[in-house]
Amino acid sequence: MPIETSDHAPETNRNQADRAKQGIRVFSGLGQRDLLASNRIEAAGSGWRMLIRNPWYTGTHLSTVSSMKIEVNGHAVPEENTVISLRGQQIPIAYAKTMHELWWGMGEVADVLLTDPALGGVLAEKNAVHVDIDMRTTFSYGFPDDTLPYRLTVEMEFEK
Repeated sequence: MPIETSDHAPETNRNQADRAKQGIRVFSGLGQRDLLASNRIEAAGSGWRMLIRNPWYTGTHLSTVSSMKIEVNGHAVPEENTVISLRGQQIPIAYAKTMHELWWGMGEVADVLLTDPALGGVLAEKNAVHVDIDMRTTFSYGFPDDTLPYRLTVEMEFEK
């Protein structure tokens, strides 16, 4: 086979982009299957909690969670009312991306605390909950911005 001698590199971006799209589909599918550790929202102190698990195939720093958005029955919970709790440490989701020293193990369950008072008027016995989480990867898999999106909508029961 002859060696390419043109002035430009062979076109590999399309293949890399295709591999990235395939990887996002596969890993996001795993996240949709494994992200939620329960199908319940529970009353917890001055708010509500739901359980999520690290869906990544390895442990990672909490800082890889670059964004988390939760909607309950169409109501968007403000970021300032979303807290992730891991082994008793409560971190507002806006600051999670700075927590490089806190390790989130593979399959480890964390509490997501929702402190938005408006949820009291939104929650029903059964709820449509949309979870939108972006996790940066610690290695480059060719994902755009090395970020893996998890997007899912599930029905969750409210437990008082």
